[in-house]
Amino acid sequence: MNITIDLVAPLVHGAFDAGNIGNATPIRRLPIVSIPGAPQVPCLSGNAIRGVLRRISMRAMFDACNLSRDDFQPNVWDRLYAAMANGGHLDGSESSVDPPKIRQIRAACPPLSVFGSALYSWMLPGRMRVNWAWPVCAETIEAGLVLPQPNHPVLSAEELVCETSTVRHVDRTEQNPEVSGVTPMPTTHETLAAGTRLCTGVVFTGEATALEQSVVAYAIDRMQYLGAKSAAGFGEVRIIHDGDGSLYETWLKKSPPKKFLLEVGPTLTKAKKIRKKK
Repeated sequence: MNITIDLVAPLVHGAFDAGNIGNATPIRRLPIVSIPGAPQVPCLSGNAIRGVLRRISMRAMFDACNLSRDDFQPNVWDRLYAAMANGGHLDGSESSVDPPKIRQIRAACPPLSVFGSALYSWMLPGRMRVNWAWPVCAETIEAGLVLPQPNHPVLSAEELVCETSTVRHVDRTEQNPEVSGVTPMPTTHETLAAGTRLCTGVVFTGEATALEQSVVAYAIDRMQYLGAKSAAGFGEVRIIHDGDGSLYETWLKKSPPKKFLLEVGPTLTKAKKIRKKK
């Protein structure tokens, strides 16, 4: 599935290896070693996109089932939601694999099947991956990472990066910062500029069903923001793709997996402890 992302607003996607540089956040960059000088090019990780798609899919599923925390015993909702919308966690292990059980889970819950999850005591492998999103620029075109885009200007990678600063102001007429401790808080971010185009794609395994592929297209259709600080207006996107989310939309209306979620939720609180090696 091919995806084209146009930035309607500047994108914040911070680097994790920048060290302590105060309140400034650099954009994530990766080197392209196949062209002279191995230039560092700003990019957006596939994992970040995948996380957004997962949350959109799972929240839509819970909404279609009309399920919330109130429908489960204490702590069950937290474990269920985390497994579905955040990918789960391993805190135990099982000694055997149960293929019929796995097939039943995949059939009952296509979003869980396609994204996969660590279901506390065992791993359900997903059936898709999202590639890194590279901006359309001189370096990525030269490296063959993206194709030239009709009627789209070709700039260098660094021409796509801008420095954006914001500040939180305080109501001095209503509160005294010396008393509250709440003062103006300026921040600076390197961002990918509005108008930048990024290209990426979703690759499915051979086992992914048409319905599972439609889950991802359904989520892409509803993806409005990427990166950090969307509450401040960053990361608004306009997306074009060649998938079709209608199959999953129809399935979700006719067959929401409410019974499955109500049954599987309590089982996720019973993960077995991992035995320590002697």
